[in-house]
Amino acid sequence: MTNITMNTIPNIILTEEEEELRSSDPDLELEGRDNDEELLEKSMTINCPYSSTGTESTATAFVPLNINRNSHQYSEDTILFMDGITLDDLQNMTESFYDNAFQDDTLDKFLRSKDDPHGSRFAKWIYQKLTGSYVWDDDRAQRRQEHTVITVANNHMMVVHDRSSAHVAAWHSPKRPKNEVGRHFKLDECRVWMRLHFWALRESGLIERSPAFANYYVRFIAHFVRVYENSAPIFARDSFRWSSSQKNIQRYIDQDGRKMKDVLGLGLNASLSQLPLEEVNDSEWPYNRTHSCFKFENEMISF
Repeated sequence: MTNITMNTIPNIILTEEEEELRSSDPDLELEGRDNDEELLEKSMTINCPYSSTGTESTATAFVPLNINRNSHQYSEDTILFMDGITLDDLQNMTESFYDNAFQDDTLDKFLRSKDDPHGSRFAKWIYQKLTGSYVWDDDRAQRRQEHTVITVANNHMMVVHDRSSAHVAAWHSPKRPKNEVGRHFKLDECRVWMRLHFWALRESGLIERSPAFANYYVRFIAHFVRVYENSAPIFARDSFRWSSSQKNIQRYIDQDGRKMKDVLGLGLNASLSQLPLEEVNDSEWPYNRTHSCFKFENEMISF
């Protein structure tokens, strides 16, 4: 007879949430697999179908997203523009992001504890996705081996070891109001997340160091934010634009008390009305294979 108590049932439910989320997204499913030799060999032999022509410098070349079976893969081109960008550089960006996220009225509720190594794990994930290293896999394997159990809302217990389990932990953060525990991310929350993250990207200096990386990275985030909310990718460029304005940032901090009042509570139609019509009608981005015709004023990069 299976030994299941009332105390273990909620934890089983959270595990089922993880598995449901993981199976719904090709990237999450790939990340959730065991890091065996066959998978590593397969990943190492993937070729980029949209290699750059070599007519542009590595620092400024436009590199299309490399998508294989709906899952993002690193390529020779991403490895090239990552040359000179270190894991420490990425962690400086991600730590800056989380520093602001913990102060944000919306995002802070999803983040259980400042003691969790959010910035380090995020940086390792980015680095692996763009270079093909196994730094995030190694970290994940260590977490699974250590089996560190955390407590989320309603005293449920779980182990965070990949993005799927991290998402479930955020949904069930003990800092969320009781009536919101378990609710998935909404569009407005994704827009807040992207605005703060692109602000951290700008503060990191990586845009100036490698416009090709920054160009790719905005589209990279647009691809991956879809797992949070399917309608969110189209708002990545707008979020990047928002982060370019010191006036926006000062209003957010000083006047609005670190609340994104201009986006919070808006549904899809109202949110779309805030975008340029060209972006609303652009069904190709972020998977465009050539430079987008839309440029940002005074920016070093275009999409």
